Order: sequence, then structure tokens, then C-alpha cells
Amino acid sequence: MQEDALICIDLIWTTVAVFWLFSSLRRKPVARVSQRGDRTVQIGLLIGAGLLLFTSWPQVTALAARVVPDDRAVAALGVVLAISGAAFAIIARGFLGANWSGRAVIKDAHEMVCRGPYALVRHPIYTGLLLAAAGTAMVGGRLHDFLGVALLWAAFELKRRDEEELLLRAFGDDYRAYRRAVRSAIVPFVP
Repeated sequence: MQEDALICIDLIWTTVAVFWLFSSLRRKPVARVSQRGDRTVQIGLLIGAGLLLFTSWPQVTALAARVVPDDRAVAALGVVLAISGAAFAIIARGFLGANWSGRAVIKDAHEMVCRGPYALVRHPIYTGLLLAAAGTAMVGGRLHDFLGVALLWAAFELKRRDEEELLLRAFGDDYRAYRRAVRSAIVPFVP
């Protein structure tokens, strides 16, 4: 594994974390919270994804098997994907502004954001974070890294369903029209 690529990955995720921390200070009060029981499962999947992507746990030989070559070109591509994904997520988070929340909610004076990255996919933060995680997995190159990406996708899929249910209730026909206009939920050009 390329040591310089690992340092880049650490810097990318640190940048995302710092941005998220500071931007989360500016949020609107919550008006409505999803009543679905998936929150505990979502958190468990996120923790599992983090452990698989960012630690050497679990110590299972089969999960440590390398599934991509350990060479400079693959590591460079992983870093480019991670930077691109992190940038996309940060830009999307900026467009969402004070409407953002770590859980599926509707805020007071919630606005339906349809511009910027939200004109390409309905959940661009997830798109960006998944791309960054895929780049991270390429740099790590082991099976457990890619399993971490799969767990992250599953967590985002559960949260996406909760969010869309709330948005449909809050915005009705406007949100239905947005879903028709932007058919891709997470993966661009894939309905």
C-alpha cells in the first residue's frame, strides 16, 4: 500500500469531518422526525462501515485478502475518487445549508433544495460520501474495505427511504415532480 496515498486519505476524511462539524453549528430547529425504527440499524451499519474502512478490525484473514493491486496507479485513482467524492459531498452539504440533519427530519421553514448537485441526484451527500469511501477502499485494497462501502451504502439507503417519505409528506406534489425530474436517488443517471 502506498503510504502517501494513506496520508491523503486521512487528510480528505479529516477535512470532511471538520467541515461537517463547523457547518452543523448552523441548523434550523426540527419540526418533524421520522418515526421509522431504522435509526438503530442505520447507526449500526455506519459504525460497521467505519470499522471496516478505517481500522484493521476485525482480524479475519479472509477479510484482509487484497482484492485490488497494491500499486501506485490504483492508489492514485483511489485518492482522486476520494477527493472528488468528498468535494461533491461538501458542495452538496453547502447547498443544503441549515436544512441539513444527521437524521431524517423536516426542519422549521424547511426548503426543498433542487439546485446545484441536487439537480443531478436527489441525495448528493450520499453520492459524494460513497464515492469517497470507494476511493478509500481502493487505496486500502482489502475485502473488508469494500465491505465497509457496502455497509455505508445500506445505511444511506435506509436513511434515504426515511427522508423521501418525510419529504413527500412535507412537500407533496412538489416533491413528486422533483423525483420525476431527478430520477437518480444516489447514482447519477441510474433511476
